[in-house]
Amino acid sequence: MKYDHVSDDDRSLIALQLGREARGVLGIGLRCKYGYPQVIVNRPVSIEIADINVFPTLFWLTCPYLRKAVARLESEGWIARFEERIQEDEEFASRVEADHDAYAQERLDLIPKEVQARLEEEYPERFKVIANSGVGGSRSREGVKCLHMHLADYLVRGQNIIGEEVVKLLEGALHCESGSCEQEL
Repeated sequence: MKYDHVSDDDRSLIALQLGREARGVLGIGLRCKYGYPQVIVNRPVSIEIADINVFPTLFWLTCPYLRKAVARLESEGWIARFEERIQEDEEFASRVEADHDAYAQERLDLIPKEVQARLEEEYPERFKVIANSGVGGSRSREGVKCLHMHLADYLVRGQNIIGEEVVKLLEGALHCESGSCEQEL
C-alpha cells in the first residue's frame, strides 16, 4: 500500500479537521485536489511499554466536507438501504464480503510477522479483531457499520462496492468548493 509521509503541517491540519489530535497516524492515504489530507492510514497496532493496543480502523476519512456529506447520507437512511441490499442481492453481498476480507488482509500486512505472532499468543482476542474484522473493524458481514469507512477504503484502495456507491450518491463531488478545511468545519 502506498501512502504519503505525514508532515508536522499535516498533523496540525488533521487535528483541525478532526477537532482533536489523531493518534497512530501512519500516513496520508489520499489528499484532496488542494493537497490537504482527505484520508489517513492508521497503525493497526501500537505497542506501549508492556501492552499492545489494536485499532482496526485502517482508513479514516478526515476531510470535513466529505464527512458532512456522508453524514447526510447516513441520516437519510443509506446504511439501512445497503444492509437490505446485502440481504437481498447475493452478488452485492459477495462483493461486500470480499471488501471486508481485502481490508482485513491489508491491515494485517502492515503488522510485522513477529508482532502478529506475539499478538496471537498473548492477546488472542485482539488478534482476532485485527485478523478477521472487516472494514472499520466491522465484525458483522451483514451489517454496515459506517459509510465514512467504506468511502475511505474505496478512496485509498480503489475498490469497495459500498464506497463506490457512496461516490455515486455524492455525484462524484469529492472536493469542496472553498479549498479551506477551516471553512468546511
